[in-house]
Amino acid sequence: MNDPTEIGEYKRKQVPEITENDISYLEAKFLREKPKSFNLYWSENREDKTLFPTIENTSYAGIIQLENARVHFSTKVKTNLFYMLSFLKSEDNFVFDPLKVIEIEEGANFFDILGRLFLNELEVIVNQGILKTYIRREEDLRYLKGKLLFNQQISHNLLLKPKFCCKYYDLTYDNLENQIVLRATSLLIGMIRFNEKLRFSLLKLEKDLKEEVSLNFCISQKDCDFVSYNRLNQHYKPIIDFSKLIFEESFIRSVDKGKSKGFNFIVNMWQVYEDFVTEMIKEVINEDSDFSETYLVVSQLPFNTLVKEKKIITRPDVIIKNKKTGKYPLIIDAKYKRHESNADFYQLIAYSLAIPESQACCLIYPESEKNDRGEYTVVKNVLIEKPETVMLYTRTVSLFAEENEDFKSFIKRVKEKQIKPLLVDLLTTDKK
Repeated sequence: MNDPTEIGEYKRKQVPEITENDISYLEAKFLREKPKSFNLYWSENREDKTLFPTIENTSYAGIIQLENARVHFSTKVKTNLFYMLSFLKSEDNFVFDPLKVIEIEEGANFFDILGRLFLNELEVIVNQGILKTYIRREEDLRYLKGKLLFNQQISHNLLLKPKFCCKYYDLTYDNLENQIVLRATSLLIGMIRFNEKLRFSLLKLEKDLKEEVSLNFCISQKDCDFVSYNRLNQHYKPIIDFSKLIFEESFIRSVDKGKSKGFNFIVNMWQVYEDFVTEMIKEVINEDSDFSETYLVVSQLPFNTLVKEKKIITRPDVIIKNKKTGKYPLIIDAKYKRHESNADFYQLIAYSLAIPESQACCLIYPESEKNDRGEYTVVKNVLIEKPETVMLYTRTVSLFAEENEDFKSFIKRVKEKQIKPLLVDLLTTDKK
């Protein structure tokens, strides 16, 4: 097979190896769900005027294995995508094909990504309510329950202590759907390789499930196909699909042999960047004693009251609150861009209006050769002599991954060398 074709963000390349089947696959599995993720068209070769399939990327990263070609959508920021993906909070901008299992020869670990996606779906299920269904049971009871089974009843030895042979339906959490989820969770915990917090979250949910659901070691891929979906269990479908992938024998064997398995996927990098930076800020604030005693983080808090006649929701990525004063010294919005834009600043000003107690707002961009630190003063009321002001900052963080850097070293370096100094700088005005 030829070497992978690498296509950077907002770049395009001809991929002559793409077949008609590949085009149908890309359109059905990826472009149908995210039409603007990449463009697929025919372009002319300059040398012999031959028409070749061409892929033009947007802001997506990922891997797609086709019949005779592998396409890598690469990031403009040279970082470890797989490390960052283990912090992804939503699958809204993550398009994947769990049925197309591929080898990850590059050595990047995929199990933590699968763990994050699975955890996200599991939390959705827990928040919406774990499914309860009626399960048919047949057993001997000391009292009559449901329907009496006469044929089995007359075969009993009446000289013994009599029992009723009953058939009844029991409303329980211990149903097929939840047994699949619990078994998959149990297997997945052993697959997680580097994100210990992710492993801990899965362990906690596994413990909670075991209180109501029996762990059935015989559950397999075939059981996933027996699940019939309706309005009561429709929200289980994504996690059942993930479970089916986890049950695949090659996935389990790859853990034992130390290999890496994955599946075709693409993801919008602005979502990856936003979720990662947000989580790093939260962890520094919550875990570092220099901040945790005074501040707490409120993430993605919606505001619905800026416009009364129309529902316009603004969602800053991070709101930092001073626990002692009750004020909000800093609002942060992460932007996966190389350049500042007026629209970004308008957003910050809207955030400061939504929270009158806010003292400063900051846009955080990925570090590049063109990013500069910026500081701007916004006047809240130009009609009075001494109006209140709010500071607007622009800062950058470097997410560059060093060669052969492991997960813990990468996260530690980002926190200590990038996030903490940034917070110390921006929160200085709150201490004055």
